[in-house]
Amino acid sequence: MNKTIRNGIVTGLHQHTGVTVVPNNTTDHRPDYPYITYQIIGSHKSNTFSLVDEVIPSTNPDFEYDVKVIRKEQQPFSLSINAYSNTEEEAYSLAEKARDWFTFHGDLYFVGMNIAIIVAGNINDRTQLIVDDYERRYGFDVRIRAARAITKRVETIESHNFNSTVNRQPKE
Repeated sequence: MNKTIRNGIVTGLHQHTGVTVVPNNTTDHRPDYPYITYQIIGSHKSNTFSLVDEVIPSTNPDFEYDVKVIRKEQQPFSLSINAYSNTEEEAYSLAEKARDWFTFHGDLYFVGMNIAIIVAGNINDRTQLIVDDYERRYGFDVRIRAARAITKRVETIESHNFNSTVNRQPKE
């Protein structure tokens, strides 16, 4: 997942829930409760793509046109979202609000980022015992597809003069 998509998801999730959103695997100090964490748990190879050719002006003065080849694909990846609190009710409520954003409230936001939510999983209890007290966590996983395009410029051969004689060496 690229930085623009990650930052967009973090910003949108923060705006919708009103709490701090941080990476799960950070060693920095955790914010005060409540807060949300995210972690990329998998990036999947895209098996489908399309190639589009576009005629563009050439950068070579000897040619009038080049071809821009664009490979468009939908890159799937998965995120794990966890809501943390010191009470079970608040953690669950925050996880539910985050899941609602992925499944409903954020739909236009995601379209503007060229991503689609494939599925947001069920909310699960992910509470952990930390030393002698429990940290209340509820979370879910989200499968996302992000539009990705790769481009390259290919110079064209616009004309060529062929020599009409062919030199062949006899076989020995």
